[in-house]
Amino acid sequence: MIKYTLSIFLFINSIFVINAQHNTDAERIINKFTESFRTRAVRSEFTLKISEKNGVNSQQISGLIVLNANRFFLKTDELTVWFDGKTQWAYLESSDEVNITEPTAEELAATNPVAIISAFKSVSRIQFSKLKSQTNHIIELIPTNKKADFSKVEIHLNKTSGNLHAIKIDYTNGLKNELTFKSYQKDVSVNPNMFVFDKTKYKGAVMNDLR
Repeated sequence: MIKYTLSIFLFINSIFVINAQHNTDAERIINKFTESFRTRAVRSEFTLKISEKNGVNSQQISGLIVLNANRFFLKTDELTVWFDGKTQWAYLESSDEVNITEPTAEELAATNPVAIISAFKSVSRIQFSKLKSQTNHIIELIPTNKKADFSKVEIHLNKTSGNLHAIKIDYTNGLKNELTFKSYQKDVSVNPNMFVFDKTKYKGAVMNDLR
């Protein structure tokens, strides 16, 4: 009986060891991805689909994003955003105005995919999903705080290239965000001025300094 109990204990313990190793591998993959932006610039087209509870009132936004270190440039049909690492300029075409801010980490997470991952992973348990894919690592971020406003973040990274394919966020209020990427390019050459608003190109725009 003692040997039988011991064998069960060893079996259960081996499962925990394997799971811990898998979680460590998942965390390593995520950390490698976020660290890569410190030394390289990425350019990609994206589509953001936002769905409310039960799939009602969904909307879809498409655009372009360029990321380099903690800087980014984002453009959609209605909005253009420049962020140089400290200051953010958001140009609204419909009203021809620019809002100038110094966004918090939480505010940056609303527009920057790397900031999204960094913000969520710091308060989450990182693990591989039970969903399987031949081409992508599917990694889940599960909140460690039961009162968090999200229930799961799902990140799809290509196994061969490490390219970001998708980020899916499930919020506790039923809201779902699905961000997908295409024409993903790494190590692109960018001019630092790309991340700074050029007021000479928007001479008639109203400037709202909210800093």
